[in-house]
Amino acid sequence: MSGTESVSVVIITKNTKEMLKGLLCSIKNDISLQPFIKELVVVDNASTDGTDTMITHDFPEVLLIKNSENKGFAAAANTGIAHTTGHYILLLNSDTIIIKGEIFKMLEFMAAQKDVGICGPQLVYDNMKPQRSFAYRPNMIIEFIPKSVLEFFLPSRYANKNRIYTAPVDVDSLIGAALMISRNAFNVTGGFDERFFFFLEETDLCLRVRENGLRIVFLPDVKIVHFQGKTVKQSWINGRIEYNISLHKFIKKHHSYLYYACLLYTSDAADDILCVDLGGRRLIKKKTHKET
Repeated sequence: MSGTESVSVVIITKNTKEMLKGLLCSIKNDISLQPFIKELVVVDNASTDGTDTMITHDFPEVLLIKNSENKGFAAAANTGIAHTTGHYILLLNSDTIIIKGEIFKMLEFMAAQKDVGICGPQLVYDNMKPQRSFAYRPNMIIEFIPKSVLEFFLPSRYANKNRIYTAPVDVDSLIGAALMISRNAFNVTGGFDERFFFFLEETDLCLRVRENGLRIVFLPDVKIVHFQGKTVKQSWINGRIEYNISLHKFIKKHHSYLYYACLLYTSDAADDILCVDLGGRRLIKKKTHKET
């Protein structure tokens, strides 16, 4: 790999001070990564747990961007990336931990494969058991049939998270906890669609990257620890609401109106659809098939 390659690390956080501190320490301790880091940016979505003080005191090398309100993942990511100049962007959730030498593998892969727009690692729990690390484009089949059923009857199309891969795999989308994005891929797509507040913003980006002729690749030999769900554990209900809002937006954006209408009318929950006002944040429950 050329010594001129560089990576900008961008981390999004909200009230995860201790997990964020662990992540920043793991980055600092990865000697193989240090020569390639161009910038290390943390975007704080209005934390109230002392995150800013911790960063200022313990990690003065970090560029801290403080949002006055929670702007969501997509908007925060775009803001952070706008302050970077590296050839590649390493976008991380604050609930991840870097394993020494693993990010260097991602850099090597991206430098050698210029037709790849985004790559992602095998996400693992802290006991090194695998997590689901890539995803499929949302559609009616995936939303209404349990994944376990699809994996059993259509294993060639829907892979179980425990399937062992021995080589890089082209996929529809990657899980957004850890992504390496080429600067070119980010620029040609215009970055994340900020209409997605939380959930499916990475799926939308991956789809648009593929539409621009670049590949999305899962790297099974690269491992990153992900404390899955810790950032939304305290508000599971809100997490499900946000997912359904994002699904609603994704289907409307990437499928025909007829497909979108079919999705609503075939859902078992069609009489209890979550509706969003024009501001996009206030939620009401209303028994209707129409958006208000």
